[in-house]
Amino acid sequence: MRLAKNKKGSTLIEVVISISILAATFVIFQATVNTIFLNRESEHRDLALRIAQTEIDITRALSFANLPASGPVSSTLLSSLPQSQANRTVTEINGQTKQISVLVSWREPTAKATSTVNLTTLITQGGI
Repeated sequence: MRLAKNKKGSTLIEVVISISILAATFVIFQATVNTIFLNRESEHRDLALRIAQTEIDITRALSFANLPASGPVSSTLLSSLPQSQANRTVTEINGQTKQISVLVSWREPTAKATSTVNLTTLITQGGI
């Protein structure tokens, strides 16, 4: 019996291998896209932490009598965060202690919720 030399179509093995290669390519692509988004979010969180830490350090350097009032924080780094804002809250615990909180918030372009970083410190009249 002779087999036809001009066989048309694909065998089942060829189809399975092709689908496997396509699936592996899709998985690698999806992992790459997720990694890009996670890296961006991590960079934004790191930047927000730097903004808050810098503001805390500046406030700690001031004397107790010259501590600023509550209000917005201005930082050139805020422009690097999407839809961002920063606020400082000064709360008097007693006559010799104040609590300083710095809240930095931003919204990722692809996120539904706002992300925040909040740092708090206590400053006393006799020092940190």
